[in-house]
Amino acid sequence: MENNKYKRYGLILYYLLKIISKTMKIEIIKSSNLIDGQNYVCGFWHNKLVGASLGLINLSEKKAVLASPSKDGELISIPLEKMGFTMVRGSSGKDSIKSVLKLIKLVKDGHSAGTPLDGPKGPIYEVKPGMLYLAQKSEKALVPVGVAFSDKWIFEKTWDKFQMPKPFSKMVCLIGDPITIPKDANLEDYSNSVKDALFQIDKEAEKILTKNNVSKGD
Repeated sequence: MENNKYKRYGLILYYLLKIISKTMKIEIIKSSNLIDGQNYVCGFWHNKLVGASLGLINLSEKKAVLASPSKDGELISIPLEKMGFTMVRGSSGKDSIKSVLKLIKLVKDGHSAGTPLDGPKGPIYEVKPGMLYLAQKSEKALVPVGVAFSDKWIFEKTWDKFQMPKPFSKMVCLIGDPITIPKDANLEDYSNSVKDALFQIDKEAEKILTKNNVSKGD
């Protein structure tokens, strides 16, 4: 019964996002180092989940997202499924074997996969090893994704200060340079560099958004 309630909430959230996104001006900028037709493992911060999902819709024909088995995961899985993402339920941790193996299989089958790198429960802005492990084992590059909104709601009581764009807002989504993680690499050695890349690409998205607003006199 509880899951059914959150599924209904998820359906409401989907239609709300659909309405809001139609009013928004969305600019998606992809790195010139990305190869058309290639699939990637995409990483972003949990509080930018909505923006990243809107930005990644057209990255590749086949897309997969990892969502936690919690109520929050149930809530977000409905909108993402309706947006064309294949959902995998489970933890992003390396010890969640089933979900990681399923994602590896999907990525090797041509899906681009993504999940918040600090999800599903934080701490905020701390890179978990799950998606790094996925990129390493699937032999696909990890791509940092940055998002900026001109106007948004921030849910202060959530652990990640979740961000939701407001109607008629502007959004910039940057899909950055691919990061290759070698088979024999220590994942801890890559955590900080990926973290820095995510912070940097979010800053770049903010700069572009500000520059665009100034140049157009907004």
